[in-house]
Amino acid sequence: MKKILLIIPVLFFFQNLTAKAETIVFKNCNSKNYNYEKNDYTLDLKKELMTREFVYSEESYKKLRLNDIKTKKKNITTKGVAKVDGLIVSEIAGYPAFYTQLIFNELEKSIKIKTVLNNTEGVSLISKCQKIIKYKKQL
Repeated sequence: MKKILLIIPVLFFFQNLTAKAETIVFKNCNSKNYNYEKNDYTLDLKKELMTREFVYSEESYKKLRLNDIKTKKKNITTKGVAKVDGLIVSEIAGYPAFYTQLIFNELEKSIKIKTVLNNTEGVSLISKCQKIIKYKKQL
């Protein structure tokens, strides 16, 4: 009986380590506003880091360049993330009166953006992803 009581906390400890070592990739994410040749989000939960790698289609790239000459056809961006209530959320970007935050939902294979302006909150779908791949680091 004592061995069982000793083993249970050790199992929970290693289970939590494995969960934190998880990497989730949201692949081939589509948007209703833009077309992409590639649009992937890699979420490293151990490092608490999101890396987005995207390449705009030629049509979307030209459309975006009309408004902002600094727009790049392909880019890699990073942002901090955390797991909260079963969802993965990015760090807040912006100022106290106006900010945005990405919300990743594994079950829906979706990425939403939460926008807050003067304490008024809105959530909009920005991407649906074709595939989610999960990797767990083996100890």
